[in-house]
Amino acid sequence: MNQEMTLEELASRMTGDSTAPYFIAAVLREAIYRGILPEGKPLPQAQLALRLGVSPIPLREALRLLETEGLVAFQGYRGAMVTTLSVEEARELYEMVAALETNLLRIAFPRITRRIVEDASRALDQMEREPDCIRWRDLNQVFHNLFYEPADRPLTLDMLARLRQKTDRNIRTHLVSMREESQRQHRQILAAVEARDLPAALEALAGHLAYTSNDLQSCMRLDEGARRRR
Repeated sequence: MNQEMTLEELASRMTGDSTAPYFIAAVLREAIYRGILPEGKPLPQAQLALRLGVSPIPLREALRLLETEGLVAFQGYRGAMVTTLSVEEARELYEMVAALETNLLRIAFPRITRRIVEDASRALDQMEREPDCIRWRDLNQVFHNLFYEPADRPLTLDMLARLRQKTDRNIRTHLVSMREESQRQHRQILAAVEARDLPAALEALAGHLAYTSNDLQSCMRLDEGARRRR
């Protein structure tokens, strides 16, 4: 899949109850990630309902779900629109992500089993072969969460997922510049966990998240500059 497809094509490739709000929200969320529904653009509900072949009520419920994720905003009579993410917001989001992830790894570390390490290694192998940015993003989340789930902190994991949903909207452009280095850093994290070296694992994770944050901000600044020159 790529960001050039239409909303209708994207919906046809996804499985589930096409009339359910959660399914519609999943379609719209991925459309935002892929740039099919651009940032700052209105989301005309009647037109979207027609394009997706759904009624207005579940569509509006889907938009409300995306509103809780920070991807959609309702602006009175102007209706719904895709929210924008500023460089400053991206930096702050990653500061929160880094604080949560390093704390989760610290808590979970004694409970990380050999099986988890093996599963994480397989996830990395899949990531290296995956050409699609959204599926790569999903595998990336699997890789990280494998190390955090033993912490048994469901509320923290839920908050982390919400923060990542806000930053991952730029994955289609951001991944191009950071993929190779990111994979190398993932291997460093894995090696430190496998060696049972908590300080090294925390250092590798913190460095990885700082690099990812800086690269995302650089990509966003380049995009902003390109838009101004048009």
